[in-house]
Amino acid sequence: MVLLALFLVCAGLVTVVYSADEAIKHVMHLSRYFRLTGFVVSFVIAGIVAVLPELSIGVVAALEGTSSLGFGVILGANVADLTLVIGVVALYAGQLKMDSTMLKHVKNSFLAVVLPVILFWDAEISRIDGSILILSYVVYLFLMLRTKREDSRVDSETTKLGFASEILFLIMSLVVLFVGGGLVTENAQELSLSLGFPLFLIGVVVAVGTCLPELVFSLRAAKKKQGEIGLGNILGNVLVDSMLTIGIVALIQPITPSAPILPMSTGIFMAVSAFVVYLLARKGDLNRKDGVLLLIIYGIFLITQSVIEGVGV
Repeated sequence: MVLLALFLVCAGLVTVVYSADEAIKHVMHLSRYFRLTGFVVSFVIAGIVAVLPELSIGVVAALEGTSSLGFGVILGANVADLTLVIGVVALYAGQLKMDSTMLKHVKNSFLAVVLPVILFWDAEISRIDGSILILSYVVYLFLMLRTKREDSRVDSETTKLGFASEILFLIMSLVVLFVGGGLVTENAQELSLSLGFPLFLIGVVVAVGTCLPELVFSLRAAKKKQGEIGLGNILGNVLVDSMLTIGIVALIQPITPSAPILPMSTGIFMAVSAFVVYLLARKGDLNRKDGVLLLIIYGIFLITQSVIEGVGV
């Protein structure tokens, strides 16, 4: 069983690498069609589809009456995206340049992750809170799509049929990407259980595993010297998770954890991580030193959550 799980993990990794390359190609084609930057298109399209792992876990958990489980996975995945994923990408790329538009979206992402933390201050995300989160996302998405790139032109050769095919192939690439990510996540859990790893570590694997598609997507984009596309995908995922995904879960079943200190501490780490990314990005780029700092923050997060869970809160 261990060897089979290890083989499936490797197969999943090969799948996500190949499908990430295909997804990047179609994102670039769509950016020309919409007259938007690759960052914005990846933020909106790839970011929305990238939340499917967390969304599926959250919805299933809510339907089974355990919405708190989905809430924890969503928050944990956001912390991993903002620290572990961006940190690894910054280390790999060496430098991720930030223009004024990208910096604005980084700032907006910080505001987005703070909103659910504020709404959870009474230890509950009610259906009204969920509606506020969903409405906020719709308004933000509308305002963002009005941001166009002045020097870009619509590709005259891109027909309506061509546009539809690009959308279709992008969705197919992302679906394959998430299937590969699912293979890695599920079999990593199997390995953890077979090797006798602690429950907390298994939970970390689940949260990090849901971030695997955007991690591979971003690394491949950085390799192609298009790091802004990868960063847009990460931030888009964080924003959709913080507003739309949590909102949908809360509408299905209000989120009322029996031990709110764990999700509250995770939410605070999420907000702090987003603020740190914004502060680091204000100088115009994210470099390897910034990547190391973000990885340290993620390490502190793991230690903190382990201690809180260890005292039986």
